[in-house]
Amino acid sequence: MCNCKSPPKTSLVQPWTCHSSLAIAVWLQFMSPILLLRRAVALAFLAGLNSFGQPALGDPGAPVMLPASSPYGEARAITNLAYAAQPASRQNFDLYLPAKKSDQSYPLVVWIHGGAWKSGFKDWDNVKYLVGQGYAIASIDYRFCPEFQFPIQIQDCNLALNFILAHAAQYGVDSKRFVVAGGSAGGHLALLLGLARGETKFGADPAVKPLAILDFFGPTDFNKMLDDLQSIHSQPGLNLLHEVGPEFLGAPVDQPTEQARIASPINYVSAASPPVLILQGGRDELVPAVQSRRLQAALNQAGVKNQLILIDDASHDGPAFSTPEVQAQVVAFLTGIFSK
Repeated sequence: MCNCKSPPKTSLVQPWTCHSSLAIAVWLQFMSPILLLRRAVALAFLAGLNSFGQPALGDPGAPVMLPASSPYGEARAITNLAYAAQPASRQNFDLYLPAKKSDQSYPLVVWIHGGAWKSGFKDWDNVKYLVGQGYAIASIDYRFCPEFQFPIQIQDCNLALNFILAHAAQYGVDSKRFVVAGGSAGGHLALLLGLARGETKFGADPAVKPLAILDFFGPTDFNKMLDDLQSIHSQPGLNLLHEVGPEFLGAPVDQPTEQARIASPINYVSAASPPVLILQGGRDELVPAVQSRRLQAALNQAGVKNQLILIDDASHDGPAFSTPEVQAQVVAFLTGIFSK
């Protein structure tokens, strides 16, 4: 978290590359057993609330009008929409639409929250401000490890994406004009959602392709994560990797594994990949900046348009990623994508 009063120093590493909100402070909280216990109780309670009275599959229900003072600004919200025929408690999404109705369908941002693949909530949305820019946001939830190991998480994301696009006309969003986005663990899943379109074992429909990917400090290469964390002497990052890595991957993290390779977005980069906007903190102790730099290098080598916005003094998420400067760069990136 950055408490600086002055705007953080940023580096524009490519003429194309940005971050926002408070989605992943939870990663650091996993270091405390007391906080972990409290969060586990809260998750169990909220999961029960989410599953109770959940709308029927495909039924958008009546939207709730949000005031201008809400984090989304003045907007229409429809929450807890199921995307599976027999949904688990977390197989649902929230939809936010601009308050002013339009004769045309809204461009869509599909957002995936963070939380180390084992925690988090749909309202951990770093791009709420985009609703005020005329975008719809579908913020999806997914099943957690250790109860469900990879690739369940990306399968849920693809299931949600396929469902939302199939019902796009019903929701007033454009099934052809959408991007995928996420923060931290959600950034990792957004990268897989956008880059691994040919992986049917992930539930991907090869005919579906997002216009772009917004990756906010997501892990990109699990087989190199241990070395990357050791190189910056990050004990919090190493603690988290050794705790969550085996729970998520079902494989050790102290040596390269096939499961880690399959789960690493960098291995799906190709000339056909959509443009990618990467936001990364230079002092990130959980996802080292070299992970984002390595992804950018792979995108450059494949000839994929990309932009890396490196916030030199920022750590993992926090206010430094939601400054007006950063938000303006995200909006500019999306404007360039959707204006084509």
